[in-house]
Amino acid sequence: MRSVLAVLLLVGLAGCANRYETFQPPPLDFSSQPPLRFAVGAIDIRSAYQPKGAPPYVEHTLALTPEAAVRQLLEYRLQAVGGPGRLQAVILDASVTEQKLETEGGLRGYFTTQPAARFEGRVKVRVDHLDDAGKIQGSISTAATRTKALPEDIGYAERQQIGYELVRDLINDLDAGLTANLRETFADLLRP
Repeated sequence: MRSVLAVLLLVGLAGCANRYETFQPPPLDFSSQPPLRFAVGAIDIRSAYQPKGAPPYVEHTLALTPEAAVRQLLEYRLQAVGGPGRLQAVILDASVTEQKLETEGGLRGYFTTQPAARFEGRVKVRVDHLDDAGKIQGSISTAATRTKALPEDIGYAERQQIGYELVRDLINDLDAGLTANLRETFADLLRP
């Protein structure tokens, strides 16, 4: 009898192990937008954002963190082609928080899938134009925010996919705003 129970337990555990899904995020692709070429000697990218690493902040649990995604965007889109001074891009915010939402109880709540939580993401970048002495000649900042709902009883892979989509959408919004701000403020530094 014990051996039969042990076999059933092992079969049950093996079945659970096969149902565990993972999410492998696809790489971000910025190739649809050409790099922005600036007549400066260098472009420095750094982060001033300090991740909290504890709830309600959850960016550190995502397959692609906003900070890594912003860095990828800046490294691809901003290029120095030579000239005096430099640009300095600073990541000021790259956070994702999770807020629990109230769900409806009763019969209606039982038969509907409701959002049980929400991711709220925020990214913010400042770009400074510095002369050769390090004095700021001009500065712009751009921010983007997005939210995504998390349904009840969400699995790990689906949660990771929703987090990835949130970050991807944040980066697309940031790219559009940043490009417009850079073209307007630093038009004299842009080269074809």
